[in-house]
Amino acid sequence: MLELIDWSKFLQVLEATIFFAVGVVGLFSLGIRLLTNAQHSVPGANKGKSAAVRAEVLNRLGAYVAFGLCLVALGYGIMLVAPWIFGLETK
Repeated sequence: MLELIDWSKFLQVLEATIFFAVGVVGLFSLGIRLLTNAQHSVPGANKGKSAAVRAEVLNRLGAYVAFGLCLVALGYGIMLVAPWIFGLETK
């Protein structure tokens, strides 16, 4: 049987895919940048400079939050594709 494509649903999936792909890549890139900034603050922190210590801690915290959000998005995507992994019922 030939079924017609529901273009509004197709565009909705396309928009969500682009949004999440760009969002996850952007978050991961931000995490890498913040982690690099933290590593550049280490020499100053080792010398006892309080501004460098604060910069290192805040950059590492931001990086870990960004990586954590990437993991949440990954888990959500896996849950959508294979809900049985999480023990969820399929309709």
